[in-house]
Formats: sequence, structure tokens, C-alpha cells
Amino acid sequence: MRLLYSNILPLKLGDGQTAFIDYFMDAVHEADEIDIAVGYVSKAALKELQGLVDEAGVKRVCLTIGMYYHEGMPEGTYNVAAALNEDWTGRGIGEVRLVRAFKYHGKVYVFYKNGKPFSAVVGSHNLGAVKLEASNLRQYELSAVTEEPKELQEISAHVRDIMLPRCSANIADLRDVPLIREVNRALVDQEFVSKVTPEEVDAYKKRMTDVSFELPLKVPEDENDQSMMGSNINVCYASGRKRVWWEIEMVVSKSIRDLPGYPLHQQPFMAVTDDGWKFQAWTCGQNNKNLYSKDDLKIMGRWIKGRLVAAGLVEPVNRVESDLDGKGVITHKMLNKYGRDTITLTKTDIVTKTEDGTELEVWMLSFLPESRHQQEAEDEIS
Repeated sequence: MRLLYSNILPLKLGDGQTAFIDYFMDAVHEADEIDIAVGYVSKAALKELQGLVDEAGVKRVCLTIGMYYHEGMPEGTYNVAAALNEDWTGRGIGEVRLVRAFKYHGKVYVFYKNGKPFSAVVGSHNLGAVKLEASNLRQYELSAVTEEPKELQEISAHVRDIMLPRCSANIADLRDVPLIREVNRALVDQEFVSKVTPEEVDAYKKRMTDVSFELPLKVPEDENDQSMMGSNINVCYASGRKRVWWEIEMVVSKSIRDLPGYPLHQQPFMAVTDDGWKFQAWTCGQNNKNLYSKDDLKIMGRWIKGRLVAAGLVEPVNRVESDLDGKGVITHKMLNKYGRDTITLTKTDIVTKTEDGTELEVWMLSFLPESRHQQEAEDEIS
């Protein structure tokens, strides 16, 4: 047995000492099978592991995660883990599992070659250690590695026990994983946008009226569907004027616009979102067909697309013209994973005043997923 260290000042690696991340990278590239059982993971580490497995040509891999089934799983981490599981199971090389029987807080990595374990790491390094971020950059961990055959067999047997159905299940088979909603940070510090506390949101919800409209998000079915690829909330992909990824168009059908009580043309109102943001919006355009954020067209996009980013389903695209594969295109497939494909616009009986004394009606915008165990608290998830 020998130790694997973090490399953080003032405890910089000494002569003869090995960093966990360096040993892990080497072992992955030597292995043809890998078993991992850890308490926690991160979105970045999951993506890093996926890339390493592909790069090294690993033939079988199983990642078992131990704490989230009982504590709740950040929605972004859940969706990235589910996508990783879909990739591995689809290619027949592995899976992602969640421990159900108890809270599992171990951190174990077993590497195999030709059917036999050749190395096992046990210690305090969760999977996040394979991709350092601001949240764990200064977090010191210590693990031990063994290459002794009897110890390898014992550790391998332990991890394989955790993988059995009596302890864990494939993430795709679990419908009751409690999800923790992550904060949409795309609206943080944006001009013309204010933060609203959960208590204030609840107060607005209690004042909602029966005047409500369900607005479908018009998007292509999947990445292979060319219809609506450059319109509505994907308008940034349209030819012609260059737009940033956050800019969208909300085009509302005539059948909805003609309903009684729909907001009047170019009469601003205060929009309060169900996840705690406030900004001015209005309906405009030819025949009143568009629903926009008033002061900046990107605000509505930062609210809608920002929710999908927070949920781990898409990454913002800095230069849309370079996104030749359309990875930033919002699709029905993506919205189905998110759990919602409509925006609800509901009038309240509240009238507020702006700083210059202008009276504005208050409407609520809703786009939180309608999932079965979604936790409503905006827990301090970063």
C-alpha cells in the first residue's frame, strides 16, 4: 500500500509522492475495465470520466454513486449522469448506478486488465477530484492505493456487492430520485433584472387569477429535425443578422393571442418567475405575436435557456456561427429530459409601480419542471 496525495500548497508533493489525479489518469489508460463507487460526483468530473473512457478505449465501466438517492441530487448532476448512463448502456460498455439501500460514503476505484484487478484506490477522493474546479481546488484529500492480490480481490468484491440490485439500481430505472433545483445563474447581475426571494414568489402565487395561458415552446424534435432549427428560441441559428445564443423569440399562436385577457400590444407588465426573478416584459410584433422581455431581448432567453443550462442539459454557445454540430440548439428531446415544454403566463391581481411611478400589472411566468420529486427550495447549489 502507498499513499496518493492532493497537490496543494503548502503541502506540495514531495519527492517520491504521487498525486491522486496523476495515478488515476495512468490507471485508466492501462485498464480495460473499471469499477468506481463514490459518495458524490460533479458535472465536470462526469464529463471528464466519459472522455477518458473513450480516449483509453475502456471496454467496461460501472460508476456507482452513493449519497444522492437519500440526500437529493442536484438536477444538473442528475441529467449529466443520466446522459452518461444512456451513452454507456447504448454502446454496451457500462452504466451509472445509484445506491438505494443506505447512504454509501466510500470512495473506491478498481482497475482491471484481462479480467483481473491490478490496482485499487481507497480513500477520501470523490470523483470530483479527477476534474478540479473552483469548488474543490483547495480541498485536500488523501487516498491509499494497493496492488497486492489479496487486497485487490477483497476491494473488488466489495465494489461488486455495491453494484448488486439489493444495494443499487441503474439510474434510468429509478423514478423517485429527489432532485434539487439549481439556481439559474445566467440572470445574476444582469441589468433590468431583480432577484425575488422564495417567500415573495409564494406571495405572488397566492395572488394569481384564473387568467392564464399555456405557451408551447416551438423547437425541432431532435438534432436531426431541421424544422424550426433557426426560429423561436433557436432564432440565433437563423441566417441573416448575427445574434448571440441567449437571444430568443417567443412566438405565440393566434389561437392563444385571441383568448380573453391576453396582454395587450406593447403594454409593459412586470414578470415574476417561479424561480425568483423579476423583469419587465410585453407583447409586440406584427399581430401581437411576440412575447419579449422589454428592456433587453436576451433577458427572456437567459431565463429560459438558463434553466436548461442549470439543469445540465446544454452549454451556452459563445459563437453560434462556430456551432456547426448544433450542440446549442434546444430540441423537444432536451425539453422532455428537462420535464417541461411550455411556459405558463398567469395574471395576478397585483399592480406594482416602477421607480418613475408607472403602474404595471404583475404576471407570473412558470417554467420549472413538473417532475415528481422536484425540491422547491433554491438550496445554495452552485
